[in-house]
Amino acid sequence: MNTREVGRIGEQLAEKYLVERRHARILARNFTVRGGEIDLIAEIGEVIVFVEVKLRTHGGAHEAIGYTKQKRLSRAALVYLQRHHLLERTSRFDAILIQPPDGVEHIERAFDFIP
Repeated sequence: MNTREVGRIGEQLAEKYLVERRHARILARNFTVRGGEIDLIAEIGEVIVFVEVKLRTHGGAHEAIGYTKQKRLSRAALVYLQRHHLLERTSRFDAILIQPPDGVEHIERAFDFIP
């Protein structure tokens, strides 16, 4: 199994978790702009949630999502909000870590927007 397939499995597990456990509505999958990609974009209640999914066998979110990645995700999120006229909506960045065998770790507000 290659890295892309593993990533896709992680994203499917994260999506299932968000829909079933957090009652999220998925707005987009693999939203890509020049220089960045957001794995999942969901709406939980009134909040737009940009989700970075990591399938990890060791380490935590702080190791998985460094400053450069946060900056790229922030830029991509801003483009999404602009394109969909959602700048006035509350939004946040979450991380979902898929860690066998323990399952899913959902970290709300994993990091703040980086201009």
